[in-house]
Amino acid sequence: MKAAVLSDTHLGDQDSKLAEGAQSPWYHELRRVIKVRTGGEPLDYLILSGDILDFSIASFEDACKAARPFFQALQSDKLAWQIVYIPGNHDKHVWDAVEWETRIIRKMKRYDDPLPFRRTQPALLDLLNERFELTNVHKVAGTDRWGSLFLEGLFKNKEHSLPINIAYPNLYVKTAKDNYLITHGHMLETAWVLLSEAFGDVKGLKELKPLSLGHLEEFNVPLTAMICTGVGQAGELSKICYEVEQEAKHHEAGRLREVLDKGIPGLARIFKLNFFKRFALRCLSNWVVTLVKEGSASSRYDKQFFTRSLVLERVLTFYHASCDQAKEMFDLDPPRKMIFGHTHEPHPVDAPYPPIESSDGSVLPTMYNTGGWLNKTKDGGDGPEMDPLVFFFDDDGELTSERISVRAGQPSGQGEVTR
Repeated sequence: MKAAVLSDTHLGDQDSKLAEGAQSPWYHELRRVIKVRTGGEPLDYLILSGDILDFSIASFEDACKAARPFFQALQSDKLAWQIVYIPGNHDKHVWDAVEWETRIIRKMKRYDDPLPFRRTQPALLDLLNERFELTNVHKVAGTDRWGSLFLEGLFKNKEHSLPINIAYPNLYVKTAKDNYLITHGHMLETAWVLLSEAFGDVKGLKELKPLSLGHLEEFNVPLTAMICTGVGQAGELSKICYEVEQEAKHHEAGRLREVLDKGIPGLARIFKLNFFKRFALRCLSNWVVTLVKEGSASSRYDKQFFTRSLVLERVLTFYHASCDQAKEMFDLDPPRKMIFGHTHEPHPVDAPYPPIESSDGSVLPTMYNTGGWLNKTKDGGDGPEMDPLVFFFDDDGELTSERISVRAGQPSGQGEVTR
C-alpha cells in the first residue's frame, strides 16, 4: 500500500497555490511527483492533514467553490483511491458538521434521540496489514465505504466520487518499522487550549487530569467555536476583516486603525462608558495597532515555536493523550514519529525538528512538518517562498518526503529515507 500526506492548502484563501485546481502549475507538479512515486497508479490513501479548506475569512460557500477544482482534479487524474481528511483550525467546521450530521440530524430525522458529540474520531491506517479503521463508524451495507458524507459533493459526480474519511484530530499509521501520529497541530497553540490551561486547576477540571484528547477538545469549545470560522461568515464585515488581515501581513494597520476609530465610540455609547473607561479602551486599541505594526506573535513561520516552555508543555500533554488514545482504541505502542502542519515551516525526513526534551524526562517523537501552500512569503516580506512538502509511505514501510517547487524549473528532489 502507498499513502501520501500533505496539509495547509488553504482553499478559500486567494493566496493558495492550488486555488486554480488543475490549471495551477503547483497542482501539475504535485500530480507529477505522486505519479512518479506510484508508477502511474493511484495512491491507496491521500491524507489531507488540516487547513485544506479555509473558512477563517472565506464564507462556507466561497471556500467550497474554491476547493472544487482541486478535488475534481484529484478525481479526474485518479491520484488516490481514498482520502483521509483531518480537519485543522481553519476547517474545523468540517468536523463540527460531521458531528451534527451523524449525532443529531440523522438521529432526529428517524425520530430518535440525538447522541452526545464524540469530540474526537481517531483513525488507523495499518499499512502493515493493509487495512483502514474508523472508530465508532459503520461501513455502508454492501460497500467498502465508511459512510457517505457531504464533502464528497466536492467531486464532479456521485458515481465516481472518492471516499472521504474524516478523522479528528489524529490519524495513526502503522508500518513494519514504526507507528506514526499524523495531526494538524493546532492543539499546540495557545488559542486552541487556552481555556483548559487557564481553568485547568478549577475544582471539577483538575480531578480529570491527565486530560484526554476529548477533554482538550470539549473544554475549549466556547473559544475555538468562535475563532475558527465565525469571521468568515459575517458578510460585508468579513471583507473588512480580510483587508485588515492582508495589511497585518505587511505590518500595516491603516484599515485596522480606521475600524477602531469608528468602533470605539460606538462601544462607548452602547455600554455608557465614562471618561476613564473610554480612555482605557483607547489605550487598548493603540496597543493592538502597535502590536500589528511590530508583528504579532504567531506559530506560522515561527522557527522558535518549539523553544517556548508553554509550547513544550502542550506537546507533552497532547502527545501523552495521543499515546493513551492509540493504545486504548487500536492497541498501538506509542508513536515514535509525528507529522503535522499548521506552522508552514517545512521539515523533511532528512531535517526533522531538533530533539525536544520534556520536563519529566519523557521521550517525545521525532517531528516533521509538511509546510504550507500559500503564495505569500514569510511575514509578507521579500524573501524566498517556502515550498511545501509531501510525505510518502511506500510499500516497504519507509517514510520519505519530497519538496514541491515550480520556480526552479527542475524536477523536485527526493527526500532521504527515514531510518
